[in-house]
Amino acid sequence: MSEIIKVANLSKTYQNRGKTVTAVTNITFSVKQGELFGLFGPNGAGKSTLVRMLTTLLAPTRGTAVVNGFDVVQQEMQVRASVGLVTADERSFYGRLTTRQNLQFYAAMQNIPRTHIPRRIAEVLELFDLEQKADAATQSLSTGQKQRLNMARALIHDPPVLFLDEPTKSMDVQTSDFVKALIRDELVNRQGKTVVFISHELYEMENFCDRVLILANGTVQAAGTPAELGALLPRRALFRLVVEGNPDQLAQHWQALDGVESVSEISRGMTQTTFDVALADERVWFAVLAVIERGNGRLESYHRADDESLRRIVAHFSGGEFTAKDAESAKKNN
Repeated sequence: MSEIIKVANLSKTYQNRGKTVTAVTNITFSVKQGELFGLFGPNGAGKSTLVRMLTTLLAPTRGTAVVNGFDVVQQEMQVRASVGLVTADERSFYGRLTTRQNLQFYAAMQNIPRTHIPRRIAEVLELFDLEQKADAATQSLSTGQKQRLNMARALIHDPPVLFLDEPTKSMDVQTSDFVKALIRDELVNRQGKTVVFISHELYEMENFCDRVLILANGTVQAAGTPAELGALLPRRALFRLVVEGNPDQLAQHWQALDGVESVSEISRGMTQTTFDVALADERVWFAVLAVIERGNGRLESYHRADDESLRRIVAHFSGGEFTAKDAESAKKNN
């Protein structure tokens, strides 16, 4: 597949009260045509700045970016015609106008021929299951319906590239699943569009994106398929143990063992505690068991739980910026 987005050494700096602030530095990557590409980073990583440059809303300080064959600085009008942008906090609709009237307005703004507008509106209303709300005032729509309308607006001119910045934010699980299935099955697989899916929530991208770019502190930390990135991680063995005994004492002794990468308490009950114990060297497993025996504890059960998921990948490549709060959010939504 050809590359529809090419970014080389893209940087953006600001002047703030006489000081130079760097938002992103030397960003280089590419996105293939027809790819579902994930852009992940914690808050403040530079995701929004990068997307604003790629959609011509912000001029880069240095470097180049080409979208659909057009330079974002030299050919900004052609770039704008090639992209659709969906943001999480969209407030550009006219609340007293109906869904149909809002789409008519944006279709005209995109220079769609007047005779084609009714057909195109009907297509996007059907695509996003908004037909029954076509003649309802936009201000009466639910949060999820407004976000689906937001996506319909971004697609009204049928662009080949979509930038979706947290498109499922504030949606319930059912609506979020509907939208993600529509993105993958309809927009990418059937229509062949290129989608850049931006999020700071890992569960959004797990088993969803073809490739992922990890951004932290304004720089690219890693890019590739989850499998490719997982292959670069240091080898380890992860065991999930259910034990009886003093949990604080067990954790302290395990962490003191050479070859133990980490110890995480998953849950604590009246008599039993569940731990994840990650080993950099599998030979340490017998020492882990010996700690339980010395502490007069009891191993109730265990199993291998090796995790090469996006969560561990991001934690490794972003220098630990994937916090416990992020992990808890991911677990709740998986």
